[in-house]
Amino acid sequence: MKHLFWNLLAVLAVIVLGAIMFVLKYQVIEKEKELARIHRQISADKREIHMLNADWALLNDPERLRTLVEQQTQFKIIKAQQVITPDDIPYRKPSVPKQKPDLGDI
Repeated sequence: MKHLFWNLLAVLAVIVLGAIMFVLKYQVIEKEKELARIHRQISADKREIHMLNADWALLNDPERLRTLVEQQTQFKIIKAQQVITPDDIPYRKPSVPKQKPDLGDI
């Protein structure tokens, strides 16, 4: 009778462990599928970032921008001869004389 009890207990333990292993196996399979989906999404995002960087570089090309400015506006390109330094600006006396601060209020 004791052997029958232990045998039934062992069979029950094997069935329970088998069921647990079955459930765990399918949970692992689902997690692997989710991981594969995430890896595919990461790859797609990397490709999209690469394409967006290429588009950004094309859209910000100085020659392209210069052409668009010339076509769309009346602006002209500044020439080097048009740029002056602050030393080239003639000095002009201010029209309002500077007043000394009143140090009595401090």
